[in-house]
Amino acid sequence: MPEKEKVTGSGISRRQFIKGAGIVIGGTAVGTSVLLSACGGGETTTVTKTNTTTATATQTVTTTAGGSTQTVTTTAAGTTAYVCPYDNQQFSTLAALQAHLEAEHLGTGAAEGTVVLNVNGKARIVQVEPEWSLAFVLREKLGLTGTKVGCDRGECGTCTVLVDGVTMYACMMFANECEGMAITTIEGLASGATLHPVQQAFFDNATYQCGYCTPGNIMSAVALLSKNPNPTRSEVKEALAGNLCYCIDYTRIENTILAAAGGS
Repeated sequence: MPEKEKVTGSGISRRQFIKGAGIVIGGTAVGTSVLLSACGGGETTTVTKTNTTTATATQTVTTTAGGSTQTVTTTAAGTTAYVCPYDNQQFSTLAALQAHLEAEHLGTGAAEGTVVLNVNGKARIVQVEPEWSLAFVLREKLGLTGTKVGCDRGECGTCTVLVDGVTMYACMMFANECEGMAITTIEGLASGATLHPVQQAFFDNATYQCGYCTPGNIMSAVALLSKNPNPTRSEVKEALAGNLCYCIDYTRIENTILAAAGGS
């Protein structure tokens, strides 16, 4: 009788899982090169980021996603230039790039379903199917896995992102309807290695357990504090009404948001 094969496996540590849930995400959740598989079709999308620093402190980020390439150049003065992936022309605003794409490229030969999404302040050109949700595109096409998917039917709030500053369930929005909107995910909150104050407050107060719902809670808290810097506890509860958590008590989440606001 043949000898049974010995199967070994390596688990993931609690620290790694919490980090992947978006607690300390600030553009670092996605590695330098990430290979993601699209659902069902065996299609792969490569997301590559290249940072080049010159004597004038110019940073160039080139992203290949969904078969299209988009480049964003940032100078030392903080000026962002949006670069057309087809002819390398530079534009100072996302709107100008979108107008150029529509006039010169998208209407005359670009693949059907190509959209330009403004995600975390950058223009992201991606080809989408009509039925793809924003949550799916963010995670599987753009590599922004800090946005989690729980119920996938608009009930748990795990996939909460900001759209034009308003909390929205990414699983309930079609990606092809999000052109012209400013989308912010958990990855877009931090500034380099410096966490957003709400992220830092969640980290300092250990306001997580499994961590899966934490990005959604943070996004709801950021939206609240951006329009109401000193909320009451009842206002915090109302802001979190669309976010479910099964691991940790809501009182700790409320206390952490109040601490981030400077309240008590």
